Amino acid sequence: MRVRARDALIDSVGCVVAGATSPVAQALTRVAADGNAPGKALIWGTTDRMGVADAALINTTAGHALDFDDSLPVLRGHPSVPLFAVGLALATTRRASGRDVLDAYVIGVELAARLGRLLGGQHYRRGWHITATAGALTTAAMAGRLLGLDASTMRHAFGLAASDSSGMVRNFGTMAKSVQVGRAARAGLTAAQAAAEGITADNSILDGAGGFADLYAAEGGLTEAAEWAILNPGIFVKRWPCCYANHRALAGIFDLVAKNNIAPGDVRKIRVGFLPDADKALVHVAPKGGLEAKFSIEYCAAAAVIDGRVTLDSFTDAAVARSDVRDMMARVERFAMPGEGSFSGVHGWTDVEIVTQSGRFETTVRATPGSPDAPMTEADRRDKFFGCVEPLLGEAKAEAALATLYDFDNAPDAAAALTVAVEAQA
Repeated sequence: MRVRARDALIDSVGCVVAGATSPVAQALTRVAADGNAPGKALIWGTTDRMGVADAALINTTAGHALDFDDSLPVLRGHPSVPLFAVGLALATTRRASGRDVLDAYVIGVELAARLGRLLGGQHYRRGWHITATAGALTTAAMAGRLLGLDASTMRHAFGLAASDSSGMVRNFGTMAKSVQVGRAARAGLTAAQAAAEGITADNSILDGAGGFADLYAAEGGLTEAAEWAILNPGIFVKRWPCCYANHRALAGIFDLVAKNNIAPGDVRKIRVGFLPDADKALVHVAPKGGLEAKFSIEYCAAAAVIDGRVTLDSFTDAAVARSDVRDMMARVERFAMPGEGSFSGVHGWTDVEIVTQSGRFETTVRATPGSPDAPMTEADRRDKFFGCVEPLLGEAKAEAALATLYDFDNAPDAAAALTVAVEAQA
C-alpha cells in the first residue's frame, strides 16, 4: 500500500508544481500574504512560505487547477492532492516521517472511498462537487492521524469539518473549481487542529436526520469495505490534463485516427456516446477559454483530431480560440446511451464514432486510461512528472526531486524531504 501511496505522492507533487504558476494559485498567494506574517510551510515549486492552513489552501488549489490530478472512481473525485497538501503542510510544524505521511494518506483515501459509497451518484446529480464536499472530511482524517487525535476527538473534528463541507459542479470550468477543493483542504486541517484544542461539534455528524448523509443526498449507508480501496479499484492516474469524463473518448479518438490514418480535413463528424450521468461534469459545449475547455468533450475531441495530442498547452485561451478548432468543435456530437444506474467518467464505457469522407469508423472504449485495466507505464508516469516540474525546477532539480520522492518512505523528516524536492531555486 505504501508503494501505491508513494506513486500518488509523486503524481500529486507534479500536479501541484505544474499549477504553482497558474493565475488562480498566484492570486490566492497574494490574498493569503496580505497582512499575514510568513509561515513555515512551503508553497511547492516556489520559495514562498505561508502558515500551515494557507499553504494547504494554495498547494491544493494549485494541484487541482490544471485538472491533471488523480482520481478514485468510487469517490467520483480526486483524493490525493488535498490529502498530501494538508499532510505535508502540517508536517512542517509537527515532525512526521515520510512513512507517517504515507500511512495517514492511506487512511484519508479509505475514508474517501467510504464517503463515495455513502453518497453515491445522487450527490453529484444534485450538483455537489464531491472532491470538495468529501474533501473536508478526508483531510480532517489525514490531519487527525498526524496530530494523534483519539477517536472521540476525531469525531468532533469530523463535525467541525462537515460544517465547512461545500462545493458546486456549477463552478466547473472556472477558477472556483480548484479554489473550492483548496478551501476543503484548509477546512479539514483547521477542523482537526481545532478539535485538538478542545473545540467540540456534533460527535455523530454522518448519521441521522439532518446529518451529513441526510443533508447531502446519500443513497446508501456507511459500511465496512471488504478490501482496501487503494488496492482495488486503486488510484487512477490521468494521461491528459482535463476532466476524466473526456478520457475514454480521447482514447477512442486517438485509436481510430491512428489505425485508420484519419486526417483532420477528412472528418465530417465525431460522435461520442455517454451513459447516464457520465458527461455530467462536461458542462461546456462551446468553451470560451482554456478552463472551460477542460470540461468540454467538444473541444477535447477537436484538439485531439487536429493536433494529434492533448497536453497542458492545449488548454490556453489562444489554443481554444483557433478557427480550425472552432470549426471542428461544431462537428462533435454527444449522444445518450441507455444504461442502468449512474455512471462517472471513470467507470462504464464510451462509444466513439468518426465519420469521414471515405467511411465510418467506430469503437467502444471500456478501460479508462490510467486505470488498472489500462495503466500508465513507469515511463509514462515519469514523463508526466517531468513534463509538470521541469519548466519550473529545471532538469537536474527534477531528477533529484524524483529520486527523493521514490525514497520518501524512508525519509525521517517528511517536510524536509519535500523541501529538498520541490523548493524552487532562490
